[in-house]
Amino acid sequence: MADIQGYLVKQGGSIKTWKKRWCVLKNGSIFYSKKANSGELGIIHLKCVSSVVASTKKKNNCFEIETPERTYYMKAPSPQDMNQWIEVLNQHLKKLKEQSNGANGLAKPERITVEDFDLLKVIGKGSFGKVMQVRKKDNNKIYAMKVLNKNNILERKEVDHTRAEKNILQKLVHPFLVNLNYSFQTNDKLYFIMDYVNGGELFFHLQNEEKFDESRVKFYCAEIVCGLEYLHNCGVLYRDLKPENILLTEDGHICMTDFGISKEGLLSDNDRTKTFCGTPEYLAPEILKGNSYGKAVDWWSFGTLVYEMLSGLPPFYSQDVREMYNKIINEELKFTPQFSAEARDFILLLLERDPNKRLKDPKIIKSHPFFKGVDWDKCLKKELTPPFIPQVNGKADTSQIDSGFLVETAKLSLDPTSLSSSMQKNFEGFTFINVNEHLNT
Repeated sequence: MADIQGYLVKQGGSIKTWKKRWCVLKNGSIFYSKKANSGELGIIHLKCVSSVVASTKKKNNCFEIETPERTYYMKAPSPQDMNQWIEVLNQHLKKLKEQSNGANGLAKPERITVEDFDLLKVIGKGSFGKVMQVRKKDNNKIYAMKVLNKNNILERKEVDHTRAEKNILQKLVHPFLVNLNYSFQTNDKLYFIMDYVNGGELFFHLQNEEKFDESRVKFYCAEIVCGLEYLHNCGVLYRDLKPENILLTEDGHICMTDFGISKEGLLSDNDRTKTFCGTPEYLAPEILKGNSYGKAVDWWSFGTLVYEMLSGLPPFYSQDVREMYNKIINEELKFTPQFSAEARDFILLLLERDPNKRLKDPKIIKSHPFFKGVDWDKCLKKELTPPFIPQVNGKADTSQIDSGFLVETAKLSLDPTSLSSSMQKNFEGFTFINVNEHLNT
């Protein structure tokens, strides 16, 4: 069962004005926002909806969504769009009703566990745990399963980070962010079941090709800018932008992943945090100096990534981490001849050491000459032609994954450490089922 998204004109609540809103159906709710790249203004939960019907009370191509609190009136661009919205929403309502009946004993509701998946291959590994390619047994669909050890999370004092990652994945809706389908837990582990993105990490392709030409870099950068702008508008500080966390889809678009150290709640441009975290090569000077910092650190990391894609190495790279930190704080930025004048100026503005002077306004970033010719509306709709298409063969293909991961056997080890009931309370509320994904099965 397909989800749906697009612009609708929505009638306001107490003030009955009609305003254009970007609407997305995800996780059993309709999220509406001012535009496709901004934080949501409101949510309509389908579990509270009693009916969705065409409306003759208001404008042409209008339908109404009935809830106990109010009736929402939505105007679609055309009769076809209106009918499509009504059809999809009613399909979801029907399925939700069947599930509700199931909860009352008429059918068996779904409960997801690790036993519902076949473990296929290891596709990623880090201090957090591992990521495995898995197949759901009942529908043969391929996913990526991220496995986290509870004991490690507690020892590293990363409960808040883990909860933030789950909240971000569950809530945010954007074409360039990875999608969470399920999360659940056992006594010793947490599991995220996400879309399997099979085009490989940007890091993998950068290693293979050493560097990219500027037109390809511009394409990836445009999509990353849209993703970062959306995260920031939703109050999320990414804090780990790097080639390893940018995946390519099978049709060549980017997908941002791994929100394990992201920070929620920075809604204002003046909001700050102080935690020292991130990947050494991409850390902004203000983090290294121990200063409080805000969204500008993500734009420093972005500038580092732009430089790396064009040259093959981060701008201040050194195998000695202390030396690299010193370079990030003090060394003059150097360019090799392959950088165009536009790229040099763009990177210099992003790698400004003073965060107050750094280029960090998405509107100004999008208007920089480096992005000349980019149609941002088409970019957001994935209508720009990707400059590179990964050579993949089917949804389960792992040819774009680093072979160093693939040689490891996909298995789950049991942690003998027994967590007390008080420790387990740290992980309450972790279980999640993406209603839309469940309805699709």
